[in-house]
Amino acid sequence: MREVSVDRIVRVEAGNRDDAAYDTVFLFFHVEGEETLAVSEMDKGFHALVDDLRPYFPGIEYWQRAVPPVAFQLTSVDLWTRASAGGEGDVVESAA
Repeated sequence: MREVSVDRIVRVEAGNRDDAAYDTVFLFFHVEGEETLAVSEMDKGFHALVDDLRPYFPGIEYWQRAVPPVAFQLTSVDLWTRASAGGEGDVVESAA
């Protein structure tokens, strides 16, 4: 299990991956100076994670927007992006 401090996350993106049976949505946590962390909607605790992270990443609850309207279409949606660097109290832009 990988742990990442929320203050190191610069962007949260939702995207899907297609297989023959169904789409799976992933949350991609873009971490400053590290590899992106991906969490699948199929992972145990996914919904609890989304609920727990809502105060830190407003808009993360809209992860289902990454489900494409057309089968076999890849979709990527930015849910939250840290505003320009500025210390404590950074203003964020969200998908809300």
